[in-house]
Amino acid sequence: MSHLEEKLQIAKDINLTYDLAEKPNHTKLTAKPDRAVVANLRAELVLPTNKILTVDIDFDSTSGYHNNTMMIMDDFGVEMLATGFESKYGKEHADNIRQAWANKEHSEDPRKPTYMLVQKPIHSDEVPKVFVACGVKDHDKKSFETIL
Repeated sequence: MSHLEEKLQIAKDINLTYDLAEKPNHTKLTAKPDRAVVANLRAELVLPTNKILTVDIDFDSTSGYHNNTMMIMDDFGVEMLATGFESKYGKEHADNIRQAWANKEHSEDPRKPTYMLVQKPIHSDEVPKVFVACGVKDHDKKSFETIL
């Protein structure tokens, strides 16, 4: 660990490593006056083949990640999300979330989704967009479908 790195364990199974070296902001994102915003996340996914797939999620792009609000990574998170959607937007939307998590996006996909991303709506009368991700073999832009 360098002197510009700080490690923090916030739970038994959640460890954070902060790179404290200052870098210029080359994104179009702007922090809030009292809160930072997430520009990029790097995830290493353990595949069913026991291999690692590294995924960089860039929140400063023209992809579907703009205005991302939540990242859901397990059954409990999906149920919490679906319960919230059922309460606010109705059972049909909640069932769409549960169905998308429980099944492969396409029958020929190698696995079910690894995570979901929830994008806040542009207008208050809209339902948030929910994307399933990382269950398909071909990771081109077209493989990320909105389920809501």
